[in-house]
Amino acid sequence: MKTVVVTGASRGIGLATTKRFLEEGWQVIGTYFKNTIPIKHKNLIQVKYNQANPMSIKEATAKIKEITKSIDALINNAGILLDAEDNVADAEKVKKTLDVNLIGVVDLTEKLLPILKEGSHIVNMNSGYGSVSAPILDDSFAAGYRISKAALNMYTRHLAFRLKNKKVIVSSLAPGWVSTDMGNIIATETEKPDRTPEQAANEIFNLVTNVKESGQFWRHGKKTEW
Repeated sequence: MKTVVVTGASRGIGLATTKRFLEEGWQVIGTYFKNTIPIKHKNLIQVKYNQANPMSIKEATAKIKEITKSIDALINNAGILLDAEDNVADAEKVKKTLDVNLIGVVDLTEKLLPILKEGSHIVNMNSGYGSVSAPILDDSFAAGYRISKAALNMYTRHLAFRLKNKKVIVSSLAPGWVSTDMGNIIATETEKPDRTPEQAANEIFNLVTNVKESGQFWRHGKKTEW
């Protein structure tokens, strides 16, 4: 049985992704922060995890290594959006966002690298906001979130180069405007998310199981600009 680690698995894209992999017969190690994952399955193991806390990351990775000796996929899905309505860069919010969306991802990933199988796949959940050359929406809002996702894209490229000889595939994926708690923060009466968590989960699953090209940024099943 193949094993995938999904962070932020208690809701939204993470929950839909957890369900998708379970449906396909995978073992899922899903992390949650406050509320547990609201489903029960014989192949689902839940791990409490705070991506902003180095000690929590250390404890979670130790627990994961107790559960399994090898991982076939890591979905770095957990993240925050603190400055969606801010049109200035608030240094404190930028720092908090980077701690979760970048530093926490790097810390967790680096600690799990020793148990990633040859041919495994790391997916860093990103955003059109993380694209420098072709941003989905170019405006003055969400500086911290944009910066964190652009930096995460660089980590994807960096890690793909490092893991080339180990044959571990590393991808960034922008799921589009998805109807989740985060996605609905910026919704208005006339403009709302146009994608479901299930659609995003299908893209994640297809990326993990079908794509062998490493170090790319994906959106809606196609490579997109950094």
